[in-house]
Amino acid sequence: MQNRTRKLALTVIVLALLLGSAASCAKKADSPQTVAANKALEWLRTQQQEDGSLNIGFGHPAGVTCDVVLAIVSSGGDPSTWRTATGKPSLIDYLSASAGEYAVDTASTGKLIVTIAAAGLDAGTFGGKDWLALLRSFAQTPGSYDPGAVGQAWAILALKAAGQPVPAEAVTLLKSYQLETGAWNSAFGPDTDTVAIVLQALIAGGESKDSEAIRKALAFFETQQNDDGGFPAIKPSEWGTDTNANSTANVAMALMAVGQDPAAGKWKKGAGDPLSALLKLQTGDGKIEFQPGVGSPVMSTVQAIPALQGKTLPLRSK
Repeated sequence: MQNRTRKLALTVIVLALLLGSAASCAKKADSPQTVAANKALEWLRTQQQEDGSLNIGFGHPAGVTCDVVLAIVSSGGDPSTWRTATGKPSLIDYLSASAGEYAVDTASTGKLIVTIAAAGLDAGTFGGKDWLALLRSFAQTPGSYDPGAVGQAWAILALKAAGQPVPAEAVTLLKSYQLETGAWNSAFGPDTDTVAIVLQALIAGGESKDSEAIRKALAFFETQQNDDGGFPAIKPSEWGTDTNANSTANVAMALMAVGQDPAAGKWKKGAGDPLSALLKLQTGDGKIEFQPGVGSPVMSTVQAIPALQGKTLPLRSK
């Protein structure tokens, strides 16, 4: 009798744990961020071109198409099923056909590899080419893939995504690019977006979350956050310092990568936090605007979705 009572008690405990876990999952699925991300994804489907790509009107369409793949994977979807109609090229078909035109330097090659890996495909054979070999060809010395922070960061993310070892020299070099302000330079100077991609790369490369480089970067973020909880590209700036979706999403992903909650603690302002700032930029049809009525909604929408889904780079397919 006593054993039966113990078994019954154990069964009740297990069921409670399972039900609690199920309730937690349901709560996450119904969270405002997840609902917004799924609505944004539905809007993105309406923007696909007949060749399989998405186009923002500037730059190579493969760049933003990579971002779309990452947005889909972050939401648990399959990018190979995205096509405008039966018989038309999918997102993956388009990338396979156009990758050679797009991946011409370290940054674009690294981003392509991250995308291929996220889709569950082989970066060594995708589109009939070994993209990892191309990435390695950019290295002047062991671990030195690019003289700039953006390219070096994408190289590290690519290696991690493809299951390849990340040379310690690669992380050391990327850290050496850090400025005294805690930021890293892009081709246009320091900005929050560059710092965000670098932090995700450093963590992917094995950097400690409480290292000096990470602490300095977080201190830089603190100087950049707006009162609405969101982020601009950089302060000060002649182009304005209002919150934009791209920078806010990128910073949110970086914060998550280093183990911080972008909706809590010092990142929560009186008027909101990075995630609530993103929600305010979503319109009724699902797209997320760069700023109200400004910029390419495709580019801001695709970059916001992984952040709203609570994901960081590099992504993994199911």
